[in-house]
Amino acid sequence: MNTPSLLSALLLLIAPGFLACATVHKEIPAERTISARTEFELWQALRIAVDMSDYPVGGGADPGEREIISGWKLDLAPYKGKGFRTRVLASYVPSKDAASAAPLEAFDVTIRVEKDTNESYRSLDPSYADWQAAPDDLATAKTIMQRVQSLLGSGER
Repeated sequence: MNTPSLLSALLLLIAPGFLACATVHKEIPAERTISARTEFELWQALRIAVDMSDYPVGGGADPGEREIISGWKLDLAPYKGKGFRTRVLASYVPSKDAASAAPLEAFDVTIRVEKDTNESYRSLDPSYADWQAAPDDLATAKTIMQRVQSLLGSGER
């Protein structure tokens, strides 16, 4: 076997390992323009929706910054890589290009559910956890977004 073909074969064997190391965690948010009577009403609906989804909302809720960062919700499992934790990162800004009816204000809402998997062999004990970033949970983010929309209704009385 000549040297260039041996080098090519070796490169093909090593390349997948390097590509796996270069994997980048992608943020996958759910985004929607939502209408509400007031910003406070949207804030309350967002906070309630996160709480209804069993995420602890506490000091990470800041109405001045228009964002909620929930606490971690653990889902432990007895096998390496099967347990995970998730948390909600929700924010909103007044919409610049959305037209809403006269008594309503439009807001661009972004909800992301960040997910980490537990790569520890002692996976049922959170104190030994080895959390590694995993792809975001888009389905849960969409569920929370729908709860916000449902809590606000059409915005009319």
